[in-house]
Amino acid sequence: MGLDGTIKRPDGEPLGERKAVQAVIAAVFPGIVFGQEPSGVEKIKRAAKRGIVFPDVIRQHMEAAPAEFTGNYQGQGCSASFFLGPSEVVRQIHVDLRGKTGDLSPMFAELQRQQHWIMTHP
Repeated sequence: MGLDGTIKRPDGEPLGERKAVQAVIAAVFPGIVFGQEPSGVEKIKRAAKRGIVFPDVIRQHMEAAPAEFTGNYQGQGCSASFFLGPSEVVRQIHVDLRGKTGDLSPMFAELQRQQHWIMTHP
């Protein structure tokens, strides 16, 4: 079971342009790997090649899902997945933490110190 959170600015403004946000995160989480998840349509096509057919309600939901930018960090006994969203301007980042999540606290504190970004939990 993981711990979910959201990184955002206290004033509600966007965090910034995606490339700049990635640079900030990479400086605090060394070795993070950024990429782009396929869109829902791409996932449907991949599943169809394997003979998987989704029920209509799931397929319709997936068809509307755009490709999203992500980042994956692997630490000693912990990991963090960052979901930056589909656009060039990052409004907030959804984070999924796994393992010894307390070991990541200093890194999130550094994001707050440097950028004034805060991490909230649902």
